[in-house]
Amino acid sequence: MTTRRESTPDAIVQAVGFLMTQPAVLAAVVGAAAVGELRLPGGLRARALLAVLACAGIAAAAHHLLSITARLRRAMVDCGIVHRADDGAVQPPLPRGRARRDGAVVVTRWALPPGVSVADVVRRQDAIGERCNAEAVCWGEDGMLVVELLRHRIPPLVPFDDLYGGPVPDGALLVGLGVGRRGPLWVDLAAVPHLLVGGMTGGGKSVFLRQAVTGLALRHSPDALRLLAIDLKGGVELAAFGRLPHALGPVADTVHAAAEALGAVREELDRRLAALRAAGARDLDGLVAAGLAGWPRVLVVVDELAELTLRDLGEDRAARDAQRAATGRLCEIARLGRAAGIHLVACTQRPDADAVPGQLKANLPGTVAFRVRSRVNSEILLDSDRAALLPHRPGRALWAHDRIEEFQAVHITAGDAERRLRERFGIATTPGATSRVSPWRQSPLTISDAAQVRRTFPGACRDVADIPQ
Repeated sequence: MTTRRESTPDAIVQAVGFLMTQPAVLAAVVGAAAVGELRLPGGLRARALLAVLACAGIAAAAHHLLSITARLRRAMVDCGIVHRADDGAVQPPLPRGRARRDGAVVVTRWALPPGVSVADVVRRQDAIGERCNAEAVCWGEDGMLVVELLRHRIPPLVPFDDLYGGPVPDGALLVGLGVGRRGPLWVDLAAVPHLLVGGMTGGGKSVFLRQAVTGLALRHSPDALRLLAIDLKGGVELAAFGRLPHALGPVADTVHAAAEALGAVREELDRRLAALRAAGARDLDGLVAAGLAGWPRVLVVVDELAELTLRDLGEDRAARDAQRAATGRLCEIARLGRAAGIHLVACTQRPDADAVPGQLKANLPGTVAFRVRSRVNSEILLDSDRAALLPHRPGRALWAHDRIEEFQAVHITAGDAERRLRERFGIATTPGATSRVSPWRQSPLTISDAAQVRRTFPGACRDVADIPQ
């Protein structure tokens, strides 16, 4: 296989650019020139000159063979990102400019050969990343191919303190996902309002929910965050969160309790939307920006969605009606909750079309996918088969929003989570889920009447009178 020769001017330009971007090689060349000017004995000067040239040659070979740009170029050639001429010559992508580094992230720009499109590279970006021992993210920009290589090592375990004890980005309702190729990975529920979490049993879904809710409760007071937990696996996994001061009631562990609790959330959603219309605000952040009193954000956590949407309830007509009502309210909360500051995290070990209704999935923009059994389940979660190809390691998952990134999820044991919450809030640690949901009006969450809305929003319009009570 031969590579098309480049013209002499292009070769000179590339050689000069190479010297300007490689200080070690440039220093070697300058050193060689300096040695040539020194008045040294002939043999000594010749040996010094040869040593400098050897160093320059080694540096140039290392750049050509070992640099990340060279490795990426070979990876693209191996994956067929080349133009093959009629005479058999092969033209690979050509690097343009200097690679930009930000820690373990490297960004390079490339001129693609004729007949090769950015879409061709994107289809092969997973294979390219594997050959570079990194994760490749490719896109087009200004007629060039941009390749971002994420080279951070994914650790086998991410303890809770390692992520939450380190630097935290800005955000109104941050959830720490874990550590990926880009480094620590966070999601702001104020921007990505709802999450779908899926994967097979033992993959790490319940641990993920535990660490996410624990982190949110420790970082936000009950005045800023309220919690509703629905656990249809017996109420065991989330029982401790039902005894937090953030909780709107005990954990709902039956279909009837879930329907009642979600109905209360829907009523609160209606009240908030009516108040937003009265205030002329588009969302919860708009109230705060206008200097008006806001409300605490509400987080609804559902562990094992399939038990709520798909469970066979036999001849129990009341239970079937409650199931349909709960499923409908989940879809409504996912569709309308963002503006009112109401967020949903739904978790299931059955990520199929029956367990996750299409109307609900369409309104859950963020997905955390742990390993699944089949490519069909992965396609439902991610529109990709990557979740079926994850390594057999608990806690390894994929985050999908604007792109898909692999990461190791944060780990915390149930005992450690309860200890931290007890030290902070003094909650009881004895298990005991209950299906009874406390009345919402026992908490300072809801707006009690139209008069209060008028006091809160002096410029309220006549829609205030229509706020549901």
